[in-house]
Amino acid sequence: MASFRRLLSSAFAFEALTRDVLLICLSNVIGAFGEGLYFWVFPLYVRTLQADYVQLGLVLSALMGFAALVPLPGGFLADRFDRKKILILSWTPWVFAPLIYSFAENWTQLIPGTFLWGVSMIGLPAVTAYVITSVKDKRMLASALSLVWSSYSFSYIFAPATGGYLANIIGMRWVLRLSTVLAAVATGIFFFLHSQHPRKEEARTSIEQLPASEERKLWRKIIVWSLFFMIATLFISIGRPFVQTFLAESVRMTEFEVGLFGSVNAAGITFIGIAMGRLGDRWKKSGALGLILMLYVASMVPLLLIKDTTMLMFIAFVLGGSAVSGSLISSFVGTVAPKAKRGFWISVPQTFSLVASFVAPYLGGYLYTLSPSYAFIVSISGVPFLAIYALAKLRD
Repeated sequence: MASFRRLLSSAFAFEALTRDVLLICLSNVIGAFGEGLYFWVFPLYVRTLQADYVQLGLVLSALMGFAALVPLPGGFLADRFDRKKILILSWTPWVFAPLIYSFAENWTQLIPGTFLWGVSMIGLPAVTAYVITSVKDKRMLASALSLVWSSYSFSYIFAPATGGYLANIIGMRWVLRLSTVLAAVATGIFFFLHSQHPRKEEARTSIEQLPASEERKLWRKIIVWSLFFMIATLFISIGRPFVQTFLAESVRMTEFEVGLFGSVNAAGITFIGIAMGRLGDRWKKSGALGLILMLYVASMVPLLLIKDTTMLMFIAFVLGGSAVSGSLISSFVGTVAPKAKRGFWISVPQTFSLVASFVAPYLGGYLYTLSPSYAFIVSISGVPFLAIYALAKLRD
């Protein structure tokens, strides 16, 4: 039994999780289940509202475009105000996004919902900084952050298939309204968190001020990592948003099968994400990041060639493993960032990534209109070179 506990501790780094971090994980599980009921098949829902491929790309770009505007101000707020209040206020618009989607009669009426979803990302630096500050052993940051974000993807293992099943019974509009209820419950859990005032935290701890030259050196390193993250996100986001449409229209999967693919994909995000977090702590984060990028190539190439539904489920798991780089980037930034500027520094790679996620789907929509394979080939093309750079040149 003792050896089993040691194995669990080694794999999952439970000792890094505090009461408040566990509450965030619980909120993630509930909120992600609600979002996962519809989000994986959301592109298919957009298509039912008379959207062509370019318009689908426009909706997805709007989703990320609004999100890209808010992490920097969110990081500024996270360094100055109670992060608990920021989380509550930021997640409140997220509650109403699926409700607006449920009443849309055409694709343009989805835009107000995408605005609310995007605005909720203002809390992303706050939740990341909250977790980083709560974890006492900073050597376990990658593991702890991977567990937190894996708690979100864990619900996606069950939610897409459940959402597809419920959509066949009660319709997608009622599934979206159920998502609203679960999002409200998830937001309510934040009321039970302890307040975390960054200024008070600084006053309680002895903080060495970094020399200006050292801070500039670290800042340059953050910019390098952020630019790398942005370029990788740009390539990946050209193809990834169209996977569901490709499965439904080219592979001829049913809505339930597309949902099941999403569930297996989430399992890959969850379990490979945890493994890569531990690898990042024990080896190096840049090396784990390079391996994650190689998983994208290893999954997207077979996706274009294989039409068998059963075999594609194995591809779905590997594809999920290629979506976990964000927690590694955040753990790296959280390790080197000055405490007084942690929220803002964390917001920089998040903003860079969201800007790429804003631009890429619109480009992907044009390529997909010409040929589905064009979008995926362009998406894959630059990733191997980025993976090699991460493994050989990028430094922790």
